[in-house]
Amino acid sequence: MITGVLCVRAEPESIDLKALAKKARPAVMFLSMSDANGQEIATGTGFLISTDGKLVTNHHVIERAAKISAKAENGGSFQVEGILADDPKNDLTILKLKGKDLPFLALGDDGKLEVGARVAVVGSPLGLEGTLSEGIVSAMRELNGQVKLLQITAPVSHGSSGSPVINAKGDVVGIASALLSGGQALNFAVPVAYATQLSAKITPDTVAQALDPSESGTGKKVLMADPDGRAYAAAEIAKDWVEMLKRANVLVSRYPDNAAAWAALALAYGHLNFTDDTIVAYQKAIKIKPDFAEAWNNLGAAYDQAGRTEEGIAAFEQAVKIEPALATAWDNLGELYARLRRTDDSASAFARARELRLKSKQ
Repeated sequence: MITGVLCVRAEPESIDLKALAKKARPAVMFLSMSDANGQEIATGTGFLISTDGKLVTNHHVIERAAKISAKAENGGSFQVEGILADDPKNDLTILKLKGKDLPFLALGDDGKLEVGARVAVVGSPLGLEGTLSEGIVSAMRELNGQVKLLQITAPVSHGSSGSPVINAKGDVVGIASALLSGGQALNFAVPVAYATQLSAKITPDTVAQALDPSESGTGKKVLMADPDGRAYAAAEIAKDWVEMLKRANVLVSRYPDNAAAWAALALAYGHLNFTDDTIVAYQKAIKIKPDFAEAWNNLGAAYDQAGRTEEGIAAFEQAVKIEPALATAWDNLGELYARLRRTDDSASAFARARELRLKSKQ
């Protein structure tokens, strides 16, 4: 659910769309993702942030791609060498294009943004490179108390995921990430601060990692492309748990082998306090994808709510075994260990959670 809406409004400032378009378009790329057989599986948008080919886009855009090609507005084509840095939680990734002396956009400061500030989005909806749209920042929100998002009125059409959201000065202040339609159009962008943090992790010694063409993902990308998946997300924003459950049931019926669909159903059940149903749904998600660390962690929380402490511990332990950097699971383990008076184990788990959180802020 999204909370923490900031209501302070800024005076609308003028924005020179012609100048912004001239500045931004050369650095914005149309991305085409292909599978191992060379078949196109998705399209999206990305933008350069350095002369040597560092390109920012959404994680979900390139998920499962075996090959990615990037096309500039002038028709120039570039091959993506691999992934320099990835942040699935905030739906961001930084790719490496093969090229030099390339045009790029500067990363700005979203911390100075106020509600009402004018922004523009340059994207590639349906492959229409260089499409420009204008709007304002309508809200600043938090998703589930963790992931921050910018809500904007500038249209974010399909194919524009990964587009730069630009302020009046031409600096990037966000990355277009989602369009939710549940009776209304809701356009969201990831604050640029997350891209800045991700970029800082890249050093001169960083080697681009090969793309992962495996089908080992949770299936979230499929749901994001489905109208009922977007309606589900809109219902979560509105805290309409019944509508969430309705949409989730449609999704698991449509995608019975999709782990993310079952996890979505489990989350809806959880909001309605249907604990037994929550457990069953997470178990089905894990059966489909045994290394689904987030589902193991959430299953542990459901077991705990049902008073099944030992099973909760086992689920949390499996979560950190799969994903040792999952700080939330370490915290959950610490709490359950403490409840069973396993003092040393509890202290160790809490210490590991603190260590991970400090490391993430560096």
